Amino acid sequence: MNKNWGRIIDIETLDASALAPGVIKRNVFWAENGWDDFCARHFILPEGQSISPHSHEWDHLVISVGGRGEVEVEGEHYDLESGNWARVPGGAAHIFRNIGEGDFAFICIVPTDGDPHAKKYKMRKDRSKKKTTEEISE
Repeated sequence: MNKNWGRIIDIETLDASALAPGVIKRNVFWAENGWDDFCARHFILPEGQSISPHSHEWDHLVISVGGRGEVEVEGEHYDLESGNWARVPGGAAHIFRNIGEGDFAFICIVPTDGDPHAKKYKMRKDRSKKKTTEEISE
């Protein structure tokens, strides 16, 4: 895998079925390719689907790249047609919805600890680095 260039469609999909039926998730920039502190995820939310209300301690930075969706944050609705962006503050209850025809695609940036795949990968990477360091010092 080239770590400096690629096509999103070629990136392995990751299981995000708990979020919504048919959702597709790909981690574009994350610990696997050198961004240890954050994770930029590409989501495709099928027509008529939504990601249920939830909240967590970290911010989301969201950029709509295709279709039309919305994010509802603490009861306020923000239009996410292609080219729009939104920030979801940490701790705020929020919902992502596809409100258009066809797929809604967006990039969502969170801290590494905010993505289960990135967090797991970074933990394994850190554990491996620690083990290698311990072996060298023996």
